[in-house]
Amino acid sequence: MADESSKVGRALLLGSGLLYLLAALLYDPRLLAPLSRGAFGALTLEKMRAVRVGFALAGLVLILLVPLAARVRTLRTATVLLALLGLVVPLTLLDCGLRPFVEPKTTVYMADEELGWKLRPGREDEYGGVRVQINTKGLRGPELPFEKPPQTVRILWLGDSVTFGYGIEATDALFPYRVAALLAPRIGRAIESVDAGVGGYSPWQERTWLEREGWRYEPDLVLVGFVLNDLTEPLSLVRYGGGGEGWQLARSARGVLDRWLSASALATAIRDGVAAVRFGRDVQQGAAAVEAGDVLRLVTQPRAALWQKSWQLAESNLAQIFAAARERDVGVALIVFPYAFQLEAPQRTASPQRRLVAFAQAQGIPVLDLLPLLAAQPGAPLFLDASHLSEEGHAVVADAIAAFLLEHALLAPPARDAS
Repeated sequence: MADESSKVGRALLLGSGLLYLLAALLYDPRLLAPLSRGAFGALTLEKMRAVRVGFALAGLVLILLVPLAARVRTLRTATVLLALLGLVVPLTLLDCGLRPFVEPKTTVYMADEELGWKLRPGREDEYGGVRVQINTKGLRGPELPFEKPPQTVRILWLGDSVTFGYGIEATDALFPYRVAALLAPRIGRAIESVDAGVGGYSPWQERTWLEREGWRYEPDLVLVGFVLNDLTEPLSLVRYGGGGEGWQLARSARGVLDRWLSASALATAIRDGVAAVRFGRDVQQGAAAVEAGDVLRLVTQPRAALWQKSWQLAESNLAQIFAAARERDVGVALIVFPYAFQLEAPQRTASPQRRLVAFAQAQGIPVLDLLPLLAAQPGAPLFLDASHLSEEGHAVVADAIAAFLLEHALLAPPARDAS
């Protein structure tokens, strides 16, 4: 009986080890590509390579443990080993195999009493399907000292996830940095961009951050990026009568266990199964669709009482940003970004843009409405989703902003900087 039990134990370990090695061999992006809806991203490929290594190591370890199976002396022990391996091996293969395609909760955000949330200083993590790095001052992109270097023009960019560059890994591909690279040779001065875009921010948060920290960067120009969900998202927050804390905190890991579970494909499937009741089969796309639906209602029902509070809040905070810039003799302009669905019928969906343009002009503030420009692009893939720009979209927008700044002479260095 002991010999039979030992044989069973060795066979189980050897079979499980070979199964892991086979999984490592077959878990090849080239073999799995036909099962994907598109090309695998760089971060997904990196995760897939790590999973292959993990499968291979697990297989080798199990095979090396085969000699230890000689110590299995009873059928009961062999049965327990069979049950454990029979449960652990398939679950591990399934969970680990699917993890590269699961976006875990991020750690790039943290709660903030004044702002609701902010970027976590010095953190590097996955967010939006790419790896992003937050500098020690809590912004995305190269870290700059607060004191501006002599003979340098500094642009401070305020905005939400569009300005942050959601879904784009390379910071030099983002329009704030593209604009600086385009214009420095044109004006013959060094240009520094400070990208203060934070996912989910609206004008009330941008004004608060600007007063708290933004002016310390000594900007020569403040550019405020406005996306239509800046009008709809604040109403979902507790401080403005809603019931939420913000999507950014809701998708943030709260501890090591939460982070680990959010990276588990099986745990995510259970969580998304519950969330699918509200958002549909694809939870993230469903949540984005809910947000886009609010924006669509804003566009099609601009006079609804629901939006009047939003407009009042947004315009009040924008006016305060503009006034603060004037008091400091700092240039300021408004840039209005469209939603992707607006490109299909720009004339019929542009009522919010028209109101924003009229508001800025009444304030004496230059304004760039990007809807006509992006709608005129011939079939270019300008968006990653409903509102976030692709790399090509960032390039097109950067060209437009650069031309706009030159046209309005917004990059002329202020008198205090002249030598």
